[in-house]
Amino acid sequence: MKRVRAWVLALACAACAPEGSAPDSPGTPSTPGSPGSPGTKRAERGRWNVVVISIDTLRADALGAYGQELPTSPCFDALARESILFERALSQAGVTAPSHMSLMTSLYPTVHRVANVEAGAQSAERARRVRLSDHARTLADVLGASGRRTAAFVGRGNVIGELGFDRGFELFDQDRANGMNGNREELFDATRVERWIGEHAHEPFFLFVHTYIPHGPYLPPPPWDRAFVDPEYRGTIPSNRAAFYAGVGGDYAREWRSYWSHVRRDDPADVEHLRRLYWGETRHADDALARLLAALRAAGVYERTLLVVLSDHGEEFQEHGAFEHDGDLYEEHVRVPLVLRVPGHAARRVATPVGLIDVMPTVCELVGVAGPKEMQGGSLVPLLDGGAEARATFGETVLAWRVDPASGSRSILASVQSVRTDSWTLIARKSAGNTIEELYDRRSDPGEQRDLARAPESAAALGKLRAALAAHDARCAELARRFEGSEIELSEQANEDLRALGYVK
Repeated sequence: MKRVRAWVLALACAACAPEGSAPDSPGTPSTPGSPGSPGTKRAERGRWNVVVISIDTLRADALGAYGQELPTSPCFDALARESILFERALSQAGVTAPSHMSLMTSLYPTVHRVANVEAGAQSAERARRVRLSDHARTLADVLGASGRRTAAFVGRGNVIGELGFDRGFELFDQDRANGMNGNREELFDATRVERWIGEHAHEPFFLFVHTYIPHGPYLPPPPWDRAFVDPEYRGTIPSNRAAFYAGVGGDYAREWRSYWSHVRRDDPADVEHLRRLYWGETRHADDALARLLAALRAAGVYERTLLVVLSDHGEEFQEHGAFEHDGDLYEEHVRVPLVLRVPGHAARRVATPVGLIDVMPTVCELVGVAGPKEMQGGSLVPLLDGGAEARATFGETVLAWRVDPASGSRSILASVQSVRTDSWTLIARKSAGNTIEELYDRRSDPGEQRDLARAPESAAALGKLRAALAAHDARCAELARRFEGSEIELSEQANEDLRALGYVK
């Protein structure tokens, strides 16, 4: 692997931004107390732009700022050095739709009820889904009401207007040709986003950008398809993007299955090769981030923009016997990157665990607007100046819903939930009235490999976490009654997009 390391280090010398754009560093680190800091006048903060960039399926530990030694993320790392970086940011769900909706509403998945494809829907031509309740207010609603122009550019799949993600946006661009997906035939292309930023640079705005890089199958473009892999690998996993797409022939779902059929799941070399291809996709995503930041700088709005960069969930490489993400809630699924660049605020690393559900109340406080009283997250503003608040974080993925045929109301049929403290993780799998628990002491077992749920010495910790989860469930059940969403039927195009991402088999 020495040859790989030498080649990678040589590639790292190149700028992270595409040719013709600005250099790696997004700007000069700010200093406390300068104009625009959280303590300045509310009117000034009220003119800040807000930009949220979601890089789908990105594990925190794939990035240099979170410990990755290979140069997978020079642009993200430069941004992190002038931002507040949250070392333990946790997603509220293990899959895309509920995680993003918790980000946008500050409601837990069992409250907003927006979910990925349901269990049993994989073979159906059209999957039954629920659109966000009309009673729920989103971050776009709140920021639009504050006088900001609002726009979203998304990579489709599970982030689509039909589910309510278009709520509050003047422009919700989910066109397949918008350049955002980055996971299919076309590479990431920020042309439309750049144009929109330029057209609205004179007025405050809220911009949401979502891309599916580095979602599987892992097929990074050159030079990242070879940058991090072992040149002596002799397996059969496709690594060439052009060859894969040349063979799609209109049936992307078939080719997606074919990709995974080449993976020898019990072969450490294949597992490592997949992981390294994923790192190549991570660098591809970092190039996309560089282009977006360059667009903000070119428009002259970077310094007055509150910038949030994150991911919705992670990805598994057989840490618990599987690949990709199926809704589980282990560390590799829920620990995600989160950086917050606040105009005029000094950089900081925050060790206190936080959730994506905290982003909305944080943004609202920073720009001086009132969020909905139902928000379940908490503002992170006290942490920006060194405060610490130890609190449990929760995750939940609803695997199946029970729908009452008479009333149309929904109740949970099967789910996986988690509660994490500074030291412990409880994972509870619930189905048909039965609960299976797993308990992990992350002080001695950070990878959550040794289940202590039946260990007598862990009984006290287990009891406290059970009580915390029961109290959380009660709060969510009470709030969920206000947000009963309407059932929708997805279009064939939407289902085709889901098949392309492996969600519908």
